This record gives sequence, structure tokens and C-alpha cells, in this order.
Amino acid sequence: MKINNSAQYIKNPVVKGREKRNEKEEVKDSAVISSQPEVQDNSVDNLKKMKEAITKGLESVYESAEKTSEYLDNSPKTHDALNSALQFFKTIRAFPRFIYPSLIGMTSQEREAVVSVLDSLPLKDVGAVKSITMAGSLPGGSGGAGPVPFSPFVLLSRESVGSNVEWLKEVATHEIGHAKDYETGLFGLPKLFSESSKAPWGKAPYITPYAESGPGWYPAEWDDFAESFAYYHRNPEELKATCPEKFERMQELEKNGFFEGLIDNKAFRETGKLMGEIMEQLPYLQNGLALISFVGGLAQAFKGLGEMRRAEKTGDKRLKMNATMNFAAGSCFASKLFCIPGMAIEGAKAELNRSIDKKEITAEQANAVVQATVGVIAGPVGQAVNWVISKMPWNKLYEINEGTIEKLSGKIEEYKLDRVNALKDKELTKRELKKILNKMELTGDEIDLVKEYANKPKGMKDAPDSYRITGTTIKNLGNNLPEYKIDMLSSMQNKEVTEKELVKILEKLNFDTGEIALIKTFAEEIIKEETGTEDKDTGSLKRAASVGIGGAVGAVAGGFIGPYLGVMAGFAIAGPVGGIVGLIAGALAGFKGGSYLGGRAGNLVGKGLERVIEGQVNGSGESNNQVKE
Repeated sequence: MKINNSAQYIKNPVVKGREKRNEKEEVKDSAVISSQPEVQDNSVDNLKKMKEAITKGLESVYESAEKTSEYLDNSPKTHDALNSALQFFKTIRAFPRFIYPSLIGMTSQEREAVVSVLDSLPLKDVGAVKSITMAGSLPGGSGGAGPVPFSPFVLLSRESVGSNVEWLKEVATHEIGHAKDYETGLFGLPKLFSESSKAPWGKAPYITPYAESGPGWYPAEWDDFAESFAYYHRNPEELKATCPEKFERMQELEKNGFFEGLIDNKAFRETGKLMGEIMEQLPYLQNGLALISFVGGLAQAFKGLGEMRRAEKTGDKRLKMNATMNFAAGSCFASKLFCIPGMAIEGAKAELNRSIDKKEITAEQANAVVQATVGVIAGPVGQAVNWVISKMPWNKLYEINEGTIEKLSGKIEEYKLDRVNALKDKELTKRELKKILNKMELTGDEIDLVKEYANKPKGMKDAPDSYRITGTTIKNLGNNLPEYKIDMLSSMQNKEVTEKELVKILEKLNFDTGEIALIKTFAEEIIKEETGTEDKDTGSLKRAASVGIGGAVGAVAGGFIGPYLGVMAGFAIAGPVGGIVGLIAGALAGFKGGSYLGGRAGNLVGKGLERVIEGQVNGSGESNNQVKE
């Protein structure tokens, strides 16, 4: 259908269009503005039901994450294969962009014009778009850019651009400008701290009337940025004269960083073109692959979430360390802005685990370093991760004390109050407390009251090394479990078992999760005192920190040097095909080799620090002895 030049707005949920009104005039865009129905009923009952639904939903997410992480840990081959595949995409994601977009549905003349536009842009802008498709026509526009997170695409209208090559180039550049703007937003979404949401965009002077108004259905500053981008690359002198502040800002944005300038050469451009052409065989494959690292990051964070829950149950320090780092690294890779910190965390994690296996450091030392530094390594994402972890249900502790019992007196039935009183002076997580109180036959409202009046100690509780069922345990459980189950527990009396062993035994005896939580609460917790001998034999916090820092630095360096050398060497030997082979080999070898060398160097530095400190201590001791003599 031919669109005339009247002010018609065609609804489209994804694409931002651009329509030519005459040879000199600018264009317009269109899309759907969705509306949300107003909430009519905000009664207490509805809010309570909503809260319960959210709680149940979160519980399902936590349980699913736990099962997923457990499955992957129990399937090492699947786990290793998945890690290797995702590591390649993560490395490429952190590496400066150079892969050309796939050009779909174009004639040779159209392809030549679009490639000339891409060749004229900095290489980092070329990779901002994953595919450019020539459609027969677009409702209401000459082109559009779809703001898909990390995988923006461009559509062009053959009906609109016709055989006007210059108009095609202008439209293509404008739409690439939109894609460039999208990638600056958090998670690749416009308006989430994107470049166009800041000054000087959306303020006079404007390079064109269209830059000032846009189509009217989305923020005009989006087109202010896109038009300025197009003029910066196609008519920079006019932008500089008309909008000097916007010209200067665009100049800052388009300036290559060190590595971006390093790869902006023939080897990478030709390799990137071939990769884009290969992916044209399956339309939009590049868009799908671009999402893999994003989805992979979310999957890694999801796995970390499950590991956190398992670590809370088992008290496994190594699992807790890996959980924190997986959650942090996954969160970083879910945002293009923090991929490099994500790679640093991945490298640190690999080398800390290697050092634990070699008995150079203990899991406790590695975990202590990770908990203290993940926020520093990952920057804002790490700090957000630490905040999220602190808000997890298993990190919220409750303790029943005298004040709790006094406040509950008269508000719940006496026999229930006696049962709650049996929990006095025990630290329980939110999840544990809810399960136990459910078993004690308290209602939902009564459970909320207990949580409201319970004391909330700071920090996570130390997980016991083992449990023992005692006579006191049996006595406290007498009113809360059936008699035949009490008899089963009596047969285990005074036997020391680990948490894993205890849970396994009770599950075989058909105790449900609430009963198991109740038994663990009243069982005697045995926490073994740590001695300084193991720390002395297996390193120190300083060595653990050095290994982590070395692995992080090495991974980032290897993640950049490996692909760079791989492409350059491969291209020199076999052209673009060799560049692709070199890229794959360099990306995998660079990360692994870099983190390994960095970790080994860190271990040596840590050993050196230990010797220096030990020598200072010994020297101080000898000096004191001389004084005494």
C-alpha cells in the first residue's frame, strides 16, 4: 500500500520507520503506544493475594534454579560443553565489535551502497547492527531500527528509496544511528540511561526539523541523535556549524578507544564482512547468535542463584564462592556495558578453583576474598549483586527471643505460643522459619506476626559441620511430629551425621521438607573449631587475593590479545577464512591461557608476600629476644 504524505501514523510494535516526504525534506516514524488498564480494586485482600502469588512465584524460581545448578554439577560433560560454547560468545562479546551485519534481500546495487556506508563508519559502529534487510515496502516509513536487546536490526523500504542511492545511504546511516543509540542503553534498551536521554540531545539547536519533532509517538531526542549521527558522518561541516555542542559530543562518542583503533584495519574488516555473508545463508542468524551471550549471562546468573541456595543448605564455602561469582559474572554479561568486568570475574573464578584443587589455598580463603572484593571487581554491577544477594530469603535471619514471646502473648493460642517458645534463641532463615511454623500448625497471619516480632540478627549464620539427634531433640519434637516418626528418630539418637547424610536418611524415611527443617532446628549443631595449621600449610588470604587478581587480569588480557593475534595471523595466512579460524582459536585459547598464566603469576606473588611477612615476624621476634637478653 502506498503511503501518502499526510500525517498518517501506522501502528507497528517494534520498528521505527522513516518516510521520505520529498527530495529535501526529512522523514517520520511510527509505532504502537500500548496502554495499561488501571487497577480498579486495590483492596487489602487483593494485595494480600498478590503478595502470596509473588512469594510462590519467587519460591518456584529459587527451586528451579537450585535443580538446574544441581543437574549441571552432576553432569560434568554437559556442564563443560556448555561452558566452552558460551565462553567463546562471551569473549567475542567483550571484544570490540567488528562483524559486519548480514545484508538480506538486496540487489547488487543496494548491497554496494549499504556496504559503502558501513565502510565509511568506524568499525565499532558497523557491529552495532546485526542485520540490514531490504523489504518491498514499510508502512509509514523509509526505514526502521528494531530495539531488540543486543541485537538491533535495520529494515529499509525499496518502495521508498527506489533507485536513489544517496537517499538509501542517508536512510541507512540514520537507522544505524538509532542502533548505536540503543546499545548505549542498559541491556540495550532505549531510554534506560541511553545516550539520547542525556544532554545535549533533545535541545535546540537542531540539525533538521525532523530532529526536533520526530514522528510524535516516541521521544523526539531519539531522532535528534540519529539525525546528528547521520550528518556527522555524511555532512560533518554543517553539523559543526549548526549544532557545535552536538558535533563535539558526537566526536567524543565516535572516537576509537585503544583496542577499537587497533582492530580497525583491513584484516578485521574483511574477516567481519565474510562472517556477515556466511550468516546471510540463514536470515537473522546473527541476531540470534548476538542474543546467546545475553541469554547465557542470564542463565549463568540463574545457576548462581541456585548454587547460593544449595550453599546455604550445605555450608559449602567453595560452592558459595562459585555461586557469588557466577551470579556476578552472569549479571555483567547480561549488560554489554560490563562485559569486561564479567570476563575478569570468570578468570578469577577459574584460577581460584584451580588453586583450591592444587591445595595452594583453602576454599574458606578463596570465599572470603570473593565476598570482600566482588563489588570492586564488577563495579556498579558487583555492588548491585551484593545488594541482591543480601536480600535473598536465605540471607534474612530471624531469631525468637523473650521480646518476641511477650509481644505474641494473647495474639495466638497458648499451645501454639508454647511451640514457638521452643524455637527461642535459634537463628532461622525466612524459608526455614516459615516451613517450621507451618508444621506447628500456625496460620499465615500468625506466621506473619511471628516474623514481625522476631529479632533480625545481622549477617548469615555459620552452617554446622554436622548434626546430632539428642534426647532434647526428641522431647522438643514430641508435639510436632507423629509418634511413629518420633520412634524413627529415636533410633538415630546420639549419631553424628553431616547435613547431607541427615537429609538423605530422613527423605528415605518419608519425612517431608517441613519436617526435615524442624528436625534440623532442634538437632544439636556441631561446629568444629578451625585451627591455623591448615591456613599456614595451604597459603593465606593474601595468596588467594593474588591468585584471583592474576586470573582476572590474565583473562581480560588474553581475551583481547588472543582474538586479535588469531585474526591477524589467520588473515595473513589464508585471508578472511583464516581470520575466522584464527578468531575462534584465539578467543578460546586467549581466555584460558591468559587466566592460567595470570593465576600462576598471582600465586607466585602471593607466596612472595607470605615470605616477606613471615620474615618480618621472625625478624621482630629475634630483635625482641636480643633486647630481653
